[in-house]
Amino acid sequence: LGVVDAAGKVRVSMADKYQQIQHYLELFSHLAAESGWAEAAASLPLEFTLVDMGCGKGYLTFGMWHLFRRQWQKPARVIGVELRPELVSAANALARQLRAEGLEFLSGGIDAVDLPRLDALVALHACNTATDDAIRRGIARGARLIIVAPCCHKELRPQLGKPEPLAPILRHGIMAERLAEWLTDGLRALHLEAAGYRTKVFEFVASEHTPKNLMIAALKTGEHGPAAEARRRIDELKSFFGIREHALDSLLNSNSEAGADG
Repeated sequence: LGVVDAAGKVRVSMADKYQQIQHYLELFSHLAAESGWAEAAASLPLEFTLVDMGCGKGYLTFGMWHLFRRQWQKPARVIGVELRPELVSAANALARQLRAEGLEFLSGGIDAVDLPRLDALVALHACNTATDDAIRRGIARGARLIIVAPCCHKELRPQLGKPEPLAPILRHGIMAERLAEWLTDGLRALHLEAAGYRTKVFEFVASEHTPKNLMIAALKTGEHGPAAEARRRIDELKSFFGIREHALDSLLNSNSEAGADG
């Protein structure tokens, strides 16, 4: 995979990547327990399907497959989705070489690739609104667990107003940029809550390994009580900061995405 050498030792240049993947898999195990899927193989759904959106070279995808098939001994289907066909071809070739049954890679965009019904969806550092595309697809395909690590928050920065009493602070570009990141991910969490998920937002790996270390984890509860409150908070936040639109606003229209995605 490029993370380890021929002797199975982690390459020095890939130490940070290895640390991220290992910690991500550890976190997934804990979140799977919260989802009612512990004790691992004994309690996971009979036909478990997981998709890794924007998987790149498939480091995490192979890791997830290893977790399910080798460690948990669970016949899960693990799918990696990547836009670049050359990476998909290389990953599928390696999967065949390893005889990794149940592991496959699909070429396509996060927003359009054909997907089955899902139990879990993960997206590690999908850039800008690609994270929102992944969230929408996870909700539409019935994922009980959605885990995203956002990256490159560009959508809200040009829309961000300077309401009092924050205006003197937000005249500094770096402060406005960080607030836009905070607001983007906060709205993502609220949109997930409005869709019937319980959310957690936390740092998933120390900042010395990567500055892109925020994770949003959402567990589907099916509870509709908090949804109206989440919608109200979304509207209030957008109004206060002058935000005209957010990439997940379509979720506020009942069944809009589910109807479009099947």
